[in-house]
Amino acid sequence: MASAKTPPGTPPRHRKWIVHSHEATKPASSGAMADINITPLIDVMLVLLIIFMVVTPLAQKGLDISLPQPPPPNQPELKTPPNTVVLGLEEGAITVNKSPVTMEELDSRLKDIFQARTDKTIFVKAAGTVPYGRVVQAMDIAKGAGVERIGIISEKMIEESGGAAPGAP
Repeated sequence: MASAKTPPGTPPRHRKWIVHSHEATKPASSGAMADINITPLIDVMLVLLIIFMVVTPLAQKGLDISLPQPPPPNQPELKTPPNTVVLGLEEGAITVNKSPVTMEELDSRLKDIFQARTDKTIFVKAAGTVPYGRVVQAMDIAKGAGVERIGIISEKMIEESGGAAPGAP
């Protein structure tokens, strides 16, 4: 019986039956592929490398400092007294470099001292009996007079440096 679509004179086709077995659905002898596809891993690593190469120069931060230069050879060293300003506060007196001033005169005195200086640092030494508010008021006046940095001198620091503590004989 020839089909209507096949030309005359061709032998008839026989259908082949395909038998599915469970052997065909099993994986190969040891399981999955033995090699891992590392191409995506290489792509990710290259992208990370490029990111780190771009970000690293931006993340480097430094501090610009100027170190003191040693004196030229064969030149005598000049010993200059330290230019520190000490604001002393005691129970009833205020001193600037051991000369007494009043709270009203403190602003003008500090402006006179600091207007020509490049180092605008003052050290505050207050006795333990001076009220905290008075110390803060003196530091505010110093800031208003042009002081940029304020250091605190404690009694322990004076003792460690070899000086006599306030109130010591």
